[in-house]
Amino acid sequence: MKCLLSFLLLFSTIMLNAQQDTISNVVISDIILDGNDVTKSSIILKELTFSLGDTINIHDFEEEIRLSKENIQNTTLFNFVDVKCIRDDNKPDELTIFISVTERWYLWVYPYVSYADRNINAWYEADEFERFSYGFDVEHRNFFGLKHSIKLTFISGYNQNYGVTYDFPDIIQKYNLGLKSGVAYKRDKEIAYATINNKISYFNGDDVFAKQTGYLFIEPYYRFGHRNKLFLNFSYSDTYFHDSLSCLNPDFDKHFQYFSLMMTFKNDYRDEQNYPLKGHYLEIMMEKNGLGCFETSPDVFYGKITADWYQPIKGRWYWASNLTLKMSDDNDAPYFLKQGLGYKNDYVRTYELYVIDAMNFALIKNNLKFAILNPLTRYLPLIKNDRFGKIHFALYANLFFDCAYSWKMPCDETSFLDNKFIFGTGIGIDFVTYYDKVIRFEYGVNDMGEDGLFIHFVAPI
Repeated sequence: MKCLLSFLLLFSTIMLNAQQDTISNVVISDIILDGNDVTKSSIILKELTFSLGDTINIHDFEEEIRLSKENIQNTTLFNFVDVKCIRDDNKPDELTIFISVTERWYLWVYPYVSYADRNINAWYEADEFERFSYGFDVEHRNFFGLKHSIKLTFISGYNQNYGVTYDFPDIIQKYNLGLKSGVAYKRDKEIAYATINNKISYFNGDDVFAKQTGYLFIEPYYRFGHRNKLFLNFSYSDTYFHDSLSCLNPDFDKHFQYFSLMMTFKNDYRDEQNYPLKGHYLEIMMEKNGLGCFETSPDVFYGKITADWYQPIKGRWYWASNLTLKMSDDNDAPYFLKQGLGYKNDYVRTYELYVIDAMNFALIKNNLKFAILNPLTRYLPLIKNDRFGKIHFALYANLFFDCAYSWKMPCDETSFLDNKFIFGTGIGIDFVTYYDKVIRFEYGVNDMGEDGLFIHFVAPI
């Protein structure tokens, strides 16, 4: 009897699997959301590549689920996203999608401490630790539960910044149009006025601010598909410089005002925005500084292309590459608009202490990574709120090689890095955790034989 029952159970299982194997399409019969106490359901449903009632080919379904999960995760509204499919044995061609999310904490009032240099490595080399700015930001990253973002900035100290920005993702929902705008007033105790031997020289206004700027912008953007965005940024800058600056560099008139127009296209197929391991990213940007409305308006145009590629190799090994190309038609741009290599994320690792003001450059970054500790999820027993008590973290070792070439005419006589191939290589450790936090420690050497330890707080690529 026992053998008979076993045979019948085995036969039923085989028949059920055979029935399912004959199914070529599935219908999304229901979508259930859980955990979105603040976030409106429409914000999550918008990120799905399918809708309720859709018929999907069974061979494409796994990819649809993966892309939808990544889309939800990349809203940056949730610490964790889990998507499960539930099939009714009586209706094998119908699926129920169960989506569980762990929301982040959205309202932040946090202290702000910043150094007055391009990066922490340059600030440490200057050995002037009093050059700090401090204050606080008030930010709500999911206003009304609709992914609206509002940020108030109050920064005092060495350099000062007061402003407000608001991001309205669906100002015209029917056409997927969003709008971001902001206004700011900035006062800088010191500013860069020249680059000598590929290092920045600063002017300090002592009791008078070296630079005071009023700034406002409006940026409509269009989202098409789930992974493409087109931005159009229109801004106005009104700047007063310290009287003494014109004696040091004729580019610094006392009063400088201009309009700028910038267009940016982004194609984002990364699995994670803060620390990607798979996918690709493309950004194409064109900017015109000065539209001829004022006598002091510059006339500077440049274009920039950034392409990132991320590829799992095998097991715990991963590869990442970046190509950045910047081109400009104006080599006589005012000094304070010249930003080549060494600014923001456009730098060769091991060259953090140098800048190259050439408006034309090509940059390549490469990373071979090994997951020392694959992403783990843990609960902090003393914190009962999942927004903070449930954390994820990972640890990666990396081997990097970066190289770049920059050019401009005429060449800066003090620059020994223009029109030259440069490179840097080394090893590092990346610590990644929740709320998009990354801490990097890297040791490397450049082609000049200089070595050092460098610290950063964003992903290398």
